[in-house]
Amino acid sequence: MAGENSHPPPPPITLQDAIAEIRRLQTKMASVEKGKADKELGTRKMKLLIPNL
Repeated sequence: MAGENSHPPPPPITLQDAIAEIRRLQTKMASVEKGKADKELGTRKMKLLIPNL
């Protein structure tokens, strides 16, 4: 039939795999947030050193 998805469904995922993926993503998000905070802190320090920045 036209327009139907011809791909088979993905294999089922276990609860353990899902939890592991959630933890991996949480760790990645924490790293990204820390990077943003570090960048903001660096920008603030630069503004203190160079007021016209």
